[in-house]
Amino acid sequence: MNNPFRFNTLRPSDPFCDREKELSDLISHGMNGANVTLFSPRRYGKTSLIKRAQKEMHDKGAYVFYVDFYRVMSVEDLASRLARAVYEGLGEYVSFFEKGKKALLDFFKTYRPVFTPTEDGGIQIDVRASEGISGYDLLESLLLEIGRFAEKANRPVHIAMDEFQDIVEIDKGKTEALLRTHIQMHGAGYVFAGSRRRILKSIFTDRHRPFYNSTLLMELPPLPHSDLVNYIVGLFAKGGKSISAEAAASVSTLVEQYPYYAQLFSYLLFGMGTDPSLDDVAECFDSLLASERYSYQGIVDGLTPVQLGLLVGLAKYPGSKVTSQSFLKETNLSSGGVQKAVKHLSLQDLICDEKNGWELVDPVFRKWLIRMF
Repeated sequence: MNNPFRFNTLRPSDPFCDREKELSDLISHGMNGANVTLFSPRRYGKTSLIKRAQKEMHDKGAYVFYVDFYRVMSVEDLASRLARAVYEGLGEYVSFFEKGKKALLDFFKTYRPVFTPTEDGGIQIDVRASEGISGYDLLESLLLEIGRFAEKANRPVHIAMDEFQDIVEIDKGKTEALLRTHIQMHGAGYVFAGSRRRILKSIFTDRHRPFYNSTLLMELPPLPHSDLVNYIVGLFAKGGKSISAEAAASVSTLVEQYPYYAQLFSYLLFGMGTDPSLDDVAECFDSLLASERYSYQGIVDGLTPVQLGLLVGLAKYPGSKVTSQSFLKETNLSSGGVQKAVKHLSLQDLICDEKNGWELVDPVFRKWLIRMF
């Protein structure tokens, strides 16, 4: 039997742990043309949730399109990614090659699809912009076409924009304003998702920005402990192995119900055999830390000494008031240096300000830092 746990993006057909309410809400809002901002820490399952919601919307008859803006570099890059997403989505509904089945494509002239055969015998879709148009004119023309398509569509239209906060890297707000101007006129539902939460929330909660107060805000919490325990026990059984509720609870506790780590930890533990003991769980957690060390080292290598000092300090003293005399004394940091480091680390979503003070976002990274420093 293959390992039933998946630690990359879950397919719509894969077993899900909890998220029933969030899934139901996303589907309801999408089918009704409402816009949602979905945010959470990295690797919390946002993309998996969005794709599952869009699969169910598709099955209900909606047109669905998904675009990823991760590290988007320019307005032309943004427009081409959006156009490619449109054509990839339309490929689920129409044939690009059979005559008489292209009516939906007639809405789109700014970009034309380019088809390239793949090694496995399939077709890869790319896009090419019309000649004589570029920059913001290119994006505006495409947005007008999407608006006309949504207006004339005989079914709901839903567009997911993942890692949406990366649009702020393009310019000083013109792209943001242009998108807002057109999206508010579209008869479509949008979900704007991202993992750099401070930046993403600022786009939609800062009253001086174009998207202010224009969406419903939805934050993914950690998985419920009891549901995660049952999920782990159930998938072990589905894979032909067993695990005690006590061992599954230890997995959940060690990763603090963090979705990605829960999947990866369970994947590694499943590979160790059946009915793992608590000692096996502890040994497997060491393997989990080892598997993530290169990712963690990459984060650490990109930090200044003060930023690293603050990160290690918060790993050892979570919930601290970082400018308090006791914290500064324990970490040997200055108040001015800490304030600058806090700004950088929070923008990178490495730390967050909770009710009791600042904490690391990633609980497993925190445990690794404590062991290393």
